[in-house]
Amino acid sequence: MTTTEATPTVTTPAVEPAATAAVVSPSRTLSIVGFVLGIVSLVTGQAVIMPAAAIILGVLGYRQEPAGRTFSIFAIVLGSIALFGWMILGALGLAFALPFLALGDWAWGWGF
Repeated sequence: MTTTEATPTVTTPAVEPAATAAVVSPSRTLSIVGFVLGIVSLVTGQAVIMPAAAIILGVLGYRQEPAGRTFSIFAIVLGSIALFGWMILGALGLAFALPFLALGDWAWGWGF
């Protein structure tokens, strides 16, 4: 009697290509928009709305976007300079003008 042994068939599983992870760049939208608003408010001389928006977007970007912290800090600083800089200049102008206003009309040579 002859015996034939069954040889086991080895099958290798089909190798599927590995899925590549999509590289997603971190979001910096709020930070960049706040930064641009800060620059534009300084250049155009806006004193209330654009600097306030730059500060708000800078704070939101600082809290929500770790990758855009530098832009956020610049947005907050530029917005603050644009918002409070005009107030400081106005206060300095008033402080400069007060001595002349306190002297009255005769300081200008009009008093009798």
